[in-house]
Amino acid sequence: MSEASELFLLSTSGSSSCFGKVARVISTVEEARRVLARRNRARWVIEASAGLDLLVRIEAHNPWHRLLVLFETKPVRRECLQAQFRDVIAPGEGVHLLNKEELAEVFATDHPDDYFIGGVVNRDDDVLVLFRGNLERLLVPLAWFRNASRPVPDFDDFEVTDAGQTVRFGDYEAAADAVLYEFDSRARRRMKQRERAQDRSFGGALRRLRLQKGLSRSDFPGIDPKTVARIERGEVSKPREETLLILASALGVAPEEIETY
Repeated sequence: MSEASELFLLSTSGSSSCFGKVARVISTVEEARRVLARRNRARWVIEASAGLDLLVRIEAHNPWHRLLVLFETKPVRRECLQAQFRDVIAPGEGVHLLNKEELAEVFATDHPDDYFIGGVVNRDDDVLVLFRGNLERLLVPLAWFRNASRPVPDFDDFEVTDAGQTVRFGDYEAAADAVLYEFDSRARRRMKQRERAQDRSFGGALRRLRLQKGLSRSDFPGIDPKTVARIERGEVSKPREETLLILASALGVAPEEIETY
């Protein structure tokens, strides 16, 4: 089963906002009840309180569906939602989420579980709870970040950046794929398969050279980190000449030398 499970936007206005290209809009109790009656996995997004008002009137639940609420809710309502869904993610104390545009970008990928849409630092238990694009959670010990800490991570200054590709603690950054490689065996298998498939590609050579030079995807002035990631994943067979020149300059090699690594 693909991790890119069906996505629904609950909106009484019928407006699809920035999720229009990736989500099916549900605007009535009857529609929502029919979707919840299905046994297949699905993800739901609610942007406004009117959608939440509609949802709590459905009086139906599905143990396979997950919900993302984009605004703070009262504890009593959270309890109602928890009774209807397998899991609920919503803003709260210390919780960070991507903005709507970046969320939509993550939801549009084939493997949204390879990206993080937010998280929360639990200093009492010394762990980071990360929310993935399939609305599952991943628990990561803060000690893992400390062990690779140059610079030292500031756990009081946490956010997920680069459209779900980077975890940031102050000046310290960790790539999402590095975290997943360490803590999720399914993601690790996909990455290894992807690396084998890209071994002879330009993207594979770029990634090897970038890591060899100790650079992050944010170290190429004028190129969005998401673009670098797309090139490395093989989604761009060969970058434009302008992009190629920037890559080569930052890597300290001639443009034609990149694909030799």
